Amino acid sequence: MASGRTALVASVLLSCIVVSSAFNITTMLNQFPSFSQMNQLLSSSGVANDINARKSITVLVVSNDVLNAFTASNPNVDTVKMADLLRYHVLLQFLGMDELKALPTSNYTSVTTLYQTTGRANNNDGFLNIYNLPSGFLIGPSVAGSSSNATVAANITHEAFEISVIQISSILTPVGFNSATGDLIQVLTKFNVYTMFISLLKESAVDSIFAGRQTGGGITVFAPTDSAFNSLASGSIQGLSVSDLKLLMQYHALTSYQPLSVLQNMVNSPVSTIASTIASGYLLNVSSAAKTVTLHTGVSVATIQETLYDATPTTMFGIDQVLLPSELFSKAALVPSPAEAPVPEAAPGPKEAKAPGAAPDAAPGPEKPAGSTASVVSMSVVVSAVALIASSCLAVL
Repeated sequence: MASGRTALVASVLLSCIVVSSAFNITTMLNQFPSFSQMNQLLSSSGVANDINARKSITVLVVSNDVLNAFTASNPNVDTVKMADLLRYHVLLQFLGMDELKALPTSNYTSVTTLYQTTGRANNNDGFLNIYNLPSGFLIGPSVAGSSSNATVAANITHEAFEISVIQISSILTPVGFNSATGDLIQVLTKFNVYTMFISLLKESAVDSIFAGRQTGGGITVFAPTDSAFNSLASGSIQGLSVSDLKLLMQYHALTSYQPLSVLQNMVNSPVSTIASTIASGYLLNVSSAAKTVTLHTGVSVATIQETLYDATPTTMFGIDQVLLPSELFSKAALVPSPAEAPVPEAAPGPKEAKAPGAAPDAAPGPEKPAGSTASVVSMSVVVSAVALIASSCLAVL
Protein backbone atom coordinates (compact mmCIF):
# COMPACT_ATOMS: atom_id res chain seq x y z
CA MET A 1 0.00 0.00 0.00
CA ALA A 2 2.79 2.40 1.00
CA SER A 3 4.78 1.62 -2.15
CA GLY A 4 1.67 2.33 -4.24
CA ARG A 5 1.21 5.74 -2.67
CA THR A 6 4.91 6.55 -3.18
CA ALA A 7 4.69 5.58 -6.84
CA LEU A 8 1.61 7.77 -7.30
CA VAL A 9 3.28 10.86 -5.82
CA ALA A 10 6.48 10.22 -7.80
CA SER A 11 4.45 9.94 -11.02
CA VAL A 12 2.74 13.28 -10.43
CA LEU A 13 6.05 14.99 -9.55
CA LEU A 14 7.65 13.59 -12.71
CA SER A 15 4.78 14.99 -14.75
CA CYS A 16 5.42 18.44 -13.27
CA ILE A 17 9.11 18.22 -14.09
CA VAL A 18 8.34 17.23 -17.67
CA VAL A 19 5.92 20.11 -18.29
CA SER A 20 8.10 22.72 -16.54
CA SER A 21 10.42 24.53 -18.95
CA ALA A 22 13.78 25.81 -17.77
CA PHE A 23 15.88 28.34 -19.69
CA ASN A 24 19.44 29.58 -19.51
CA ILE A 25 20.04 33.13 -20.72
CA THR A 26 23.75 32.46 -21.33
CA THR A 27 23.00 29.52 -23.60
CA MET A 28 20.29 31.48 -25.41
CA LEU A 29 22.58 34.46 -26.12
CA ASN A 30 25.48 32.21 -27.16
CA GLN A 31 23.59 31.72 -30.41
CA PHE A 32 23.92 35.44 -31.21
CA PRO A 33 27.56 36.65 -31.40
CA SER A 34 26.47 40.27 -31.85
CA PHE A 35 25.37 40.26 -28.17
CA SER A 36 28.46 38.49 -26.80
CA GLN A 37 29.62 41.52 -24.78
CA MET A 38 26.37 41.81 -22.89
CA ASN A 39 26.23 38.04 -22.48
CA GLN A 40 29.69 38.11 -20.88
CA LEU A 41 28.70 40.95 -18.53
CA LEU A 42 25.53 39.15 -17.45
CA SER A 43 27.57 36.08 -16.55
CA SER A 44 30.51 37.80 -14.82
CA SER A 45 28.21 40.01 -12.73
CA GLY A 46 26.02 37.13 -11.57
CA VAL A 47 22.91 38.73 -13.09
CA ALA A 48 22.53 35.74 -15.42
CA ASN A 49 21.85 33.58 -12.36
CA ASP A 50 19.20 36.05 -11.21
CA ILE A 51 17.55 35.83 -14.62
CA ASN A 52 17.64 32.03 -14.76
CA ALA A 53 15.94 31.85 -11.36
CA ARG A 54 12.95 33.86 -12.63
CA LYS A 55 9.93 33.05 -14.74
CA SER A 56 7.88 35.20 -17.09
CA ILE A 57 10.50 37.89 -17.75
CA THR A 58 11.84 40.03 -20.58
CA VAL A 59 15.55 40.76 -21.11
CA LEU A 60 16.49 43.91 -23.03
CA VAL A 61 19.83 43.53 -24.83
CA VAL A 62 22.05 45.84 -26.88
CA SER A 63 24.56 44.98 -29.58
CA ASN A 64 28.31 44.86 -28.95
CA ASP A 65 28.99 48.22 -30.61
CA VAL A 66 26.35 49.98 -28.50
CA LEU A 67 27.65 48.46 -25.26
CA ASN A 68 31.31 49.18 -26.13
CA ALA A 69 30.46 52.82 -26.81
CA PHE A 70 28.69 53.07 -23.45
CA THR A 71 31.55 51.53 -21.44
CA ALA A 72 34.07 53.74 -23.24
CA SER A 73 32.16 56.85 -22.18
CA ASN A 74 31.67 55.49 -18.63
CA PRO A 75 35.09 53.96 -17.79
CA ASN A 76 34.84 54.24 -13.99
CA VAL A 77 31.56 52.41 -13.37
CA ASP A 78 32.07 50.10 -10.39
CA THR A 79 31.09 46.45 -10.63
CA VAL A 80 28.08 46.68 -8.31
CA LYS A 81 26.70 49.64 -10.21
CA MET A 82 27.18 47.85 -13.53
CA ALA A 83 25.33 44.80 -12.20
CA ASP A 84 22.40 47.01 -11.16
CA LEU A 85 22.44 48.63 -14.60
CA LEU A 86 22.05 45.18 -16.14
CA ARG A 87 19.20 44.40 -13.73
CA TYR A 88 17.53 47.58 -14.99
CA HIS A 89 17.31 45.82 -18.37
CA VAL A 90 15.38 42.83 -16.99
CA LEU A 91 11.60 43.31 -16.92
CA LEU A 92 9.60 41.20 -14.47
CA GLN A 93 6.94 40.53 -17.09
CA PHE A 94 6.89 38.47 -20.28
CA LEU A 95 6.60 40.80 -23.26
CA GLY A 96 6.95 39.30 -26.70
CA MET A 97 6.10 41.28 -29.81
CA ASP A 98 2.44 40.27 -29.61
CA GLU A 99 2.25 41.48 -26.01
CA LEU A 100 3.92 44.78 -26.93
CA LYS A 101 1.44 45.36 -29.75
CA ALA A 102 -1.42 44.75 -27.32
CA LEU A 103 -0.27 47.52 -24.95
CA PRO A 104 -2.57 50.56 -24.74
CA THR A 105 -1.76 53.43 -27.09
CA SER A 106 -3.49 56.13 -25.05
CA ASN A 107 -0.95 56.03 -22.22
CA TYR A 108 2.30 54.38 -21.19
CA THR A 109 2.64 51.02 -19.39
CA SER A 110 4.84 50.92 -16.29
CA VAL A 111 6.87 47.74 -15.77
CA THR A 112 8.97 46.67 -12.78
CA THR A 113 12.62 45.80 -13.39
CA LEU A 114 14.90 43.43 -11.50
CA TYR A 115 16.78 46.51 -10.25
CA GLN A 116 13.75 47.56 -8.20
CA THR A 117 13.91 44.30 -6.22
CA THR A 118 17.41 45.05 -4.86
CA GLY A 119 16.21 47.81 -2.55
CA ARG A 120 18.92 50.11 -3.95
CA ALA A 121 16.63 51.93 -6.37
CA ASN A 122 15.39 55.29 -5.11
CA ASN A 123 11.60 55.50 -5.00
CA ASN A 124 10.37 54.43 -8.48
CA ASP A 125 13.75 54.51 -10.22
CA GLY A 126 13.53 50.75 -10.73
CA PHE A 127 10.54 51.02 -13.09
CA LEU A 128 10.45 51.54 -16.86
CA ASN A 129 7.69 53.04 -18.97
CA ILE A 130 6.79 51.53 -22.35
CA TYR A 131 5.03 53.65 -24.96
CA ASN A 132 3.12 52.01 -27.82
CA LEU A 133 3.50 54.66 -30.52
CA PRO A 134 2.55 54.64 -34.22
CA SER A 135 6.27 54.75 -35.04
CA GLY A 136 7.15 51.82 -32.77
CA PHE A 137 7.83 51.07 -29.13
CA LEU A 138 9.69 53.54 -26.91
CA ILE A 139 11.13 52.49 -23.52
CA GLY A 140 12.41 54.90 -20.90
CA PRO A 141 12.78 55.54 -17.14
CA SER A 142 9.62 56.14 -15.16
CA VAL A 143 10.90 59.48 -13.81
CA ALA A 144 9.69 62.47 -15.82
CA GLY A 145 12.30 64.48 -17.66
CA SER A 146 14.81 61.64 -18.13
CA SER A 147 16.70 61.71 -21.42
CA SER A 148 17.58 58.01 -21.35
CA ASN A 149 15.26 56.36 -23.85
CA ALA A 150 15.52 53.49 -26.29
CA THR A 151 13.43 52.04 -29.08
CA VAL A 152 12.67 48.37 -29.65
CA ALA A 153 14.81 47.21 -32.55
CA ALA A 154 13.96 43.51 -32.88
CA ASN A 155 12.64 40.40 -31.20
CA ILE A 156 15.72 38.19 -30.79
CA THR A 157 14.33 34.98 -29.28
CA HIS A 158 11.81 33.77 -26.75
CA GLU A 159 10.31 30.80 -24.97
CA ALA A 160 6.56 31.24 -24.77
CA PHE A 161 5.43 32.90 -21.56
CA GLU A 162 8.79 32.17 -19.89
CA ILE A 163 11.42 34.53 -21.29
CA SER A 164 11.57 37.05 -24.10
CA VAL A 165 14.82 38.59 -25.38
CA ILE A 166 14.37 41.91 -27.17
CA GLN A 167 17.02 44.13 -28.76
CA ILE A 168 16.85 47.85 -27.97
CA SER A 169 18.67 50.73 -29.61
CA SER A 170 20.63 52.07 -26.61
CA ILE A 171 21.52 51.51 -22.96
CA LEU A 172 18.90 52.63 -20.45
CA THR A 173 20.24 54.37 -17.34
CA PRO A 174 18.23 54.94 -14.16
CA VAL A 175 18.07 58.44 -12.74
CA GLY A 176 21.21 59.27 -10.76
CA PHE A 177 23.34 56.65 -12.51
CA ASN A 178 25.92 59.19 -13.65
CA SER A 179 26.20 60.90 -10.26
CA ALA A 180 29.29 60.34 -8.15
CA THR A 181 29.07 57.23 -5.98
CA GLY A 182 32.37 57.36 -4.09
CA ASP A 183 30.64 58.07 -0.77
CA LEU A 184 31.08 54.74 1.02
CA ILE A 185 28.45 55.57 3.64
CA GLN A 186 25.94 56.24 0.87
CA VAL A 187 26.84 52.93 -0.79
CA LEU A 188 26.46 51.00 2.48
CA THR A 189 23.13 52.65 3.24
CA LYS A 190 21.59 51.31 0.05
CA PHE A 191 22.15 47.71 1.17
CA ASN A 192 20.13 48.15 4.40
CA VAL A 193 22.15 45.58 6.41
CA TYR A 194 25.18 47.62 7.51
CA THR A 195 23.51 49.99 9.98
CA MET A 196 25.82 49.16 12.92
CA PHE A 197 28.98 49.51 10.84
CA ILE A 198 27.83 52.88 9.51
CA SER A 199 26.97 54.08 13.02
CA LEU A 200 30.36 53.08 14.44
CA LEU A 201 32.25 54.62 11.51
CA LYS A 202 30.53 57.93 12.18
CA GLU A 203 30.86 57.69 15.96
CA SER A 204 34.61 57.10 15.71
CA ALA A 205 35.04 59.64 12.86
CA VAL A 206 36.78 56.92 10.83
CA ASP A 207 34.38 57.57 7.94
CA SER A 208 36.35 60.75 7.13
CA ILE A 209 39.65 58.81 7.33
CA PHE A 210 38.35 56.29 4.80
CA ALA A 211 37.13 59.08 2.53
CA GLY A 212 40.56 60.73 2.61
CA ARG A 213 42.28 57.56 1.42
CA GLN A 214 40.00 57.27 -1.61
CA THR A 215 41.95 60.02 -3.32
CA GLY A 216 45.36 58.78 -2.15
CA GLY A 217 46.91 55.36 -2.36
CA GLY A 218 43.57 53.63 -2.26
CA ILE A 219 41.66 51.58 0.29
CA THR A 220 39.99 48.19 0.73
CA VAL A 221 37.12 48.15 3.24
CA PHE A 222 35.56 45.11 4.93
CA ALA A 223 32.03 45.83 6.17
CA PRO A 224 30.44 43.42 8.70
CA THR A 225 26.67 42.97 8.51
CA ASP A 226 24.31 43.87 11.34
CA SER A 227 23.87 40.16 12.14
CA ALA A 228 27.67 39.89 12.56
CA PHE A 229 27.59 42.57 15.26
CA ASN A 230 24.53 41.04 16.90
CA SER A 231 26.33 37.71 17.27
CA LEU A 232 29.00 39.22 19.55
CA ALA A 233 28.95 39.00 23.32
CA SER A 234 26.92 41.77 24.92
CA GLY A 235 28.99 44.87 25.69
CA SER A 236 32.09 43.74 23.79
CA ILE A 237 32.00 46.78 21.49
CA GLN A 238 30.25 49.22 23.83
CA GLY A 239 32.98 48.78 26.46
CA LEU A 240 35.77 50.06 24.20
CA SER A 241 37.40 53.42 24.80
CA VAL A 242 37.19 56.10 22.12
CA SER A 243 40.74 55.38 20.92
CA ASP A 244 40.20 51.61 20.86
CA LEU A 245 36.94 51.96 18.93
CA LYS A 246 38.83 54.03 16.37
CA LEU A 247 41.47 51.30 16.06
CA LEU A 248 38.76 48.65 15.66
CA MET A 249 37.14 50.55 12.81
CA GLN A 250 40.47 51.21 11.09
CA TYR A 251 41.25 47.51 11.41
CA HIS A 252 38.42 46.92 8.91
CA ALA A 253 40.37 48.48 6.02
CA LEU A 254 43.60 47.75 4.17
CA THR A 255 46.01 50.51 3.26
CA SER A 256 45.74 49.98 -0.50
CA TYR A 257 43.34 48.96 -3.25
CA GLN A 258 43.05 45.14 -3.30
CA PRO A 259 40.31 43.90 -5.64
CA LEU A 260 38.75 40.48 -5.16
CA SER A 261 40.90 38.93 -7.90
CA VAL A 262 44.04 39.84 -5.92
CA LEU A 263 42.67 38.62 -2.58
CA GLN A 264 41.70 35.30 -4.19
CA ASN A 265 45.37 34.63 -4.94
CA MET A 266 46.55 35.14 -1.35
CA VAL A 267 47.42 32.19 0.90
CA ASN A 268 48.16 32.89 4.57
CA SER A 269 49.26 36.40 3.69
CA PRO A 270 49.60 38.91 6.56
CA VAL A 271 48.58 42.37 5.35
CA SER A 272 48.65 45.77 7.03
CA THR A 273 45.45 47.52 7.99
CA ILE A 274 44.97 51.24 8.50
CA ALA A 275 45.14 50.51 12.24
CA SER A 276 48.68 49.21 11.63
CA THR A 277 49.74 52.73 10.68
CA ILE A 278 48.63 54.00 14.10
CA ALA A 279 49.77 51.22 16.44
CA SER A 280 52.08 48.22 16.19
CA GLY A 281 50.52 44.96 15.08
CA TYR A 282 46.91 44.94 13.86
CA LEU A 283 47.78 42.71 10.92
CA LEU A 284 45.13 40.74 9.06
CA ASN A 285 45.83 37.31 7.62
CA VAL A 286 44.19 36.76 4.23
CA SER A 287 43.72 33.32 2.73
CA SER A 288 41.73 31.89 -0.14
CA ALA A 289 40.52 28.45 -1.17
CA ALA A 290 38.22 27.64 -4.10
CA LYS A 291 37.77 31.40 -4.70
CA THR A 292 36.43 31.91 -1.15
CA VAL A 293 38.40 34.56 0.74
CA THR A 294 38.72 34.29 4.53
CA LEU A 295 40.12 36.89 6.91
CA HIS A 296 41.84 35.68 10.09
CA THR A 297 42.50 38.01 13.03
CA GLY A 298 43.71 35.51 15.62
CA VAL A 299 40.37 35.90 17.38
CA SER A 300 37.68 35.84 14.69
CA VAL A 301 37.44 34.47 11.15
CA ALA A 302 35.34 36.25 8.53
CA THR A 303 34.42 35.33 4.98
CA ILE A 304 33.86 37.76 2.12
CA GLN A 305 30.20 37.45 1.09
CA GLU A 306 29.89 40.00 -1.72
CA THR A 307 31.46 42.99 -3.43
CA LEU A 308 29.69 46.17 -2.38
CA TYR A 309 31.77 48.64 -4.38
CA ASP A 310 34.74 48.40 -6.72
CA ALA A 311 36.14 51.35 -8.63
CA THR A 312 39.88 52.04 -8.58
CA PRO A 313 41.31 53.01 -6.11
CA THR A 314 38.49 51.94 -3.76
CA THR A 315 36.87 48.60 -3.14
CA MET A 316 34.54 47.43 -0.37
CA PHE A 317 33.33 43.96 0.58
CA GLY A 318 30.56 42.65 2.81
CA ILE A 319 31.74 40.11 5.43
CA ASP A 320 29.89 37.77 7.79
CA GLN A 321 31.85 38.40 11.02
CA VAL A 322 33.29 41.40 12.83
CA LEU A 323 37.11 41.54 12.57
CA LEU A 324 38.29 41.45 16.20
CA PRO A 325 42.04 42.21 16.49
CA SER A 326 43.89 40.15 19.10
CA GLU A 327 45.38 43.40 20.42
CA LEU A 328 41.92 44.38 21.72
CA PHE A 329 39.88 41.20 22.15
CA SER A 330 39.95 37.64 23.40
CA LYS A 331 37.79 34.85 22.03
CA ALA A 332 35.33 35.47 24.85
CA ALA A 333 33.96 38.33 22.73
CA LEU A 334 32.70 35.76 20.25
CA VAL A 335 30.44 34.07 22.80
CA PRO A 336 27.00 35.69 22.86
CA SER A 337 25.32 36.34 26.19
CA PRO A 338 23.51 33.22 27.47
CA ALA A 339 19.76 33.22 27.18
CA GLU A 340 17.73 33.25 30.37
CA ALA A 341 17.04 29.77 31.74
CA PRO A 342 13.43 28.70 31.27
CA VAL A 343 11.25 28.76 34.39
CA PRO A 344 10.48 25.13 35.40
CA GLU A 345 6.86 24.13 35.36
CA ALA A 346 5.20 23.59 38.72
CA ALA A 347 4.95 19.96 39.79
CA PRO A 348 1.40 18.55 39.51
CA GLY A 349 -0.56 18.42 42.79
CA PRO A 350 -1.85 15.21 44.32
CA LYS A 351 -4.93 13.66 42.76
CA GLU A 352 -8.18 14.35 44.52
CA ALA A 353 -9.39 11.31 46.42
CA LYS A 354 -12.71 9.86 45.28
CA ALA A 355 -15.63 10.19 47.64
CA PRO A 356 -16.77 6.97 49.32
CA GLY A 357 -19.26 5.14 47.15
CA ALA A 358 -18.32 7.01 44.00
CA ALA A 359 -18.70 5.11 40.77
CA PRO A 360 -15.49 3.56 39.49
CA ASP A 361 -13.82 4.92 36.39
CA ALA A 362 -15.36 3.68 33.18
CA ALA A 363 -13.56 0.73 31.67
CA PRO A 364 -11.55 1.58 28.58
CA GLY A 365 -13.23 0.74 25.27
CA PRO A 366 -11.88 -1.77 22.83
CA GLU A 367 -8.62 -0.76 21.20
CA LYS A 368 -8.66 0.22 17.55
CA PRO A 369 -6.62 -1.93 15.22
CA ALA A 370 -3.00 -0.76 15.22
CA GLY A 371 -2.15 1.53 12.34
CA SER A 372 -5.76 2.08 11.19
CA THR A 373 -5.81 5.76 12.20
CA ALA A 374 -2.28 6.32 10.85
CA SER A 375 -3.26 4.75 7.54
CA VAL A 376 -6.30 6.99 7.16
CA VAL A 377 -4.29 10.12 8.03
CA SER A 378 -1.41 9.06 5.76
CA MET A 379 -3.74 8.41 2.83
CA SER A 380 -5.47 11.75 3.45
CA VAL A 381 -2.13 13.56 3.36
CA VAL A 382 -1.15 11.79 0.15
CA VAL A 383 -4.43 12.67 -1.55
CA SER A 384 -4.07 16.32 -0.49
CA ALA A 385 -0.46 16.43 -1.70
CA VAL A 386 -1.40 14.91 -5.08
CA ALA A 387 -4.24 17.43 -5.49
CA LEU A 388 -1.92 20.34 -4.66
CA ILE A 389 0.79 19.14 -7.03
CA ALA A 390 -1.75 18.54 -9.81
CA SER A 391 -3.14 22.06 -9.44
CA SER A 392 0.42 23.44 -9.62
CA CYS A 393 1.02 21.50 -12.81
CA LEU A 394 -2.17 22.92 -14.35
CA ALA A 395 -1.02 26.41 -13.39
CA VAL A 396 2.30 25.83 -15.16
CA LEU A 397 0.48 24.53 -18.25
